Amino acid sequence: MIRISFLALLLCAFISSADSHKKLTVVFGGKLAPWVLSETNEGITVDILKATMTPLGYEIEHLYYPYARRINAYETGTIDIVSDMNLMTIKEHDLKGYFSDIAYTYENFAFSLKKNEFNFTELSDLENYSLLSWQDATIHLGEAYAKMANNNPRYNETFDQLIQVKMLFSEKFQIIQMDEQIFEYYRSKIITTGDLAASQKVDRFALFGTSPNGFLFKSKIIRDQFNEQLRKIKSSGEYQKIFQRYLGDEVINKQ
Repeated sequence: MIRISFLALLLCAFISSADSHKKLTVVFGGKLAPWVLSETNEGITVDILKATMTPLGYEIEHLYYPYARRINAYETGTIDIVSDMNLMTIKEHDLKGYFSDIAYTYENFAFSLKKNEFNFTELSDLENYSLLSWQDATIHLGEAYAKMANNNPRYNETFDQLIQVKMLFSEKFQIIQMDEQIFEYYRSKIITTGDLAASQKVDRFALFGTSPNGFLFKSKIIRDQFNEQLRKIKSSGEYQKIFQRYLGDEVINKQ
């Protein structure tokens, strides 16, 4: 009886250990709708990871941090996967791990109120205007962007992208720089509340190009599993359906 009980305890410990290895702690951005909706553990980025990893039996623990805190959490060793990574960011922060295939692509624009009649054709044009961007944009968007920001005494960054949109329509900043889908999501929210005149016309300037992103993994094995699953959901059409769920019928074909 004692021997049987001991073997049963060993078996339970083994099962518990195996289950713990199936749990993935993942840190996402905190305010990145429609890419991340922290209140419901949904959004394009969240759903991509869910669609790739849950069929393999992984349970995802969701954490939502501002950008700089995400980097720190990953470096401390308590995080298995961090989102919104690209090669420039990984190099700049000297992050160790295994970068995935490109999983999604942001497209950033400079937004200004149309009534101001600005006409920007290159990054350096932004140096003489108050500009609010998102946290760590100077690292994420490359040397030309960083040079523009360093030459602009009225350049600022924030982790809260809702604040960016509010600052534009309250005319606290002349320009904001952010992903087009995030801008439209928060703009519609502000219009609904009626707090600001967010329905007024804006100009948008495509000065930054696209920003391809993926996930950084601590485990090479899990990274390789993710890449394989990502290819599968793209070929099956599930990937496109994730975008349709949040963006309507205009699926982003360049993903």
